[in-house]
Amino acid sequence: MRKHTSPVKAAKQALKRKERNTGYKSAVATETKKALATIATGDKAAAQKALRDVQSLIDGAKTKNIMHHRTVARKVSRVAAKVAKMAK
Repeated sequence: MRKHTSPVKAAKQALKRKERNTGYKSAVATETKKALATIATGDKAAAQKALRDVQSLIDGAKTKNIMHHRTVARKVSRVAAKVAKMAK
């Protein structure tokens, strides 16, 4: 273990941040899977609602600097494209 207090505190903070970020990314993955399952059922209204939920959660990750803005754009774009394809 480190002897000085500053690195000890920094290590504790890093663990807290890692746990929080991992939880948020896990929530994004879960919500995305739910949305893709909803799209697979073919219910257009439910799929659009699921897209809004996913987009909201993923945008929150961008706001909190958990995910890079391009990663966020890519993930939202992929789900939105499947919803748009379903609407045709």
